[in-house]
Amino acid sequence: MTLTIGAAAVSAPAQAWRGWRDRKAARPAFRGGVALVTHVHYVDLLDEIIACHDRLPRGSALIVTTQPDKVEAVAARLGGVAEARVVACVNRGRDIAPFLSLLNAGALEPFDAVLKLHTKRSPHLSDGNIRRRLLFLMLAGRRRQVARILALFEDNATGLVGWRGCWHDSPLFWMLNRAHVEALAARMGITPPARPAFFEGSMFWVRPAALARLRALALTPEGFEPEQGQVDGALHHAVERVFTLAAIADGYAIRDAGGRCLLAPLTTPSPASVHAR
Repeated sequence: MTLTIGAAAVSAPAQAWRGWRDRKAARPAFRGGVALVTHVHYVDLLDEIIACHDRLPRGSALIVTTQPDKVEAVAARLGGVAEARVVACVNRGRDIAPFLSLLNAGALEPFDAVLKLHTKRSPHLSDGNIRRRLLFLMLAGRRRQVARILALFEDNATGLVGWRGCWHDSPLFWMLNRAHVEALAARMGITPPARPAFFEGSMFWVRPAALARLRALALTPEGFEPEQGQVDGALHHAVERVFTLAAIADGYAIRDAGGRCLLAPLTTPSPASVHAR
């Protein structure tokens, strides 16, 4: 999607039109547990997250991670969301380290499908805000869209689902991260891939059980570099490229939001790795 088309898709009139139509649609239904997990660095963007949560099945959890000095402001904005809880975290690893902290602690075990978002602004990019809004739109912009994505998770072999527009599998997208990805893959018992295959921006739907190998690494926030505005080459950039590797190694497929398989599983998932519903 070009920048011009993308800007039109997320413009105020387009969003108002979608919102009007969406309010006429029923909230999606799903037999398993659903959660929206988000890291909030920019508190002023939290309303966009809340709007995405409103398109999920009723009762879906909303887990928000943020820095300790922002907890009070975040909690105040979430006052009307009964399913929400706020978790304080140190300012390391951007959205990745906080998400891994929840995963490692077992906080995501009750859920069959988790929507991972964050308040991505990318101030170093001229179209940073458009990219975030497009990702929100493609992953949770309409209730019918959420229903279609959740239907993909009725297949226990679905591990991750993301927007195809931010899917990258060209060697150009190794950038400064290949050696770090290869080291993480080796620790997970995975043959290092010849090319990357990941959703840029690390926003997607995921089955937490598909990340067992990543969880087993027990990465902690202290293992991530101090925040210095890094645009490439940090640990969180490498982990962004291994979510999919962990999933396919245990027999889960990577799909786009339309259901197309982007990356096939390397094995058949064992009964222990499939969350029963």
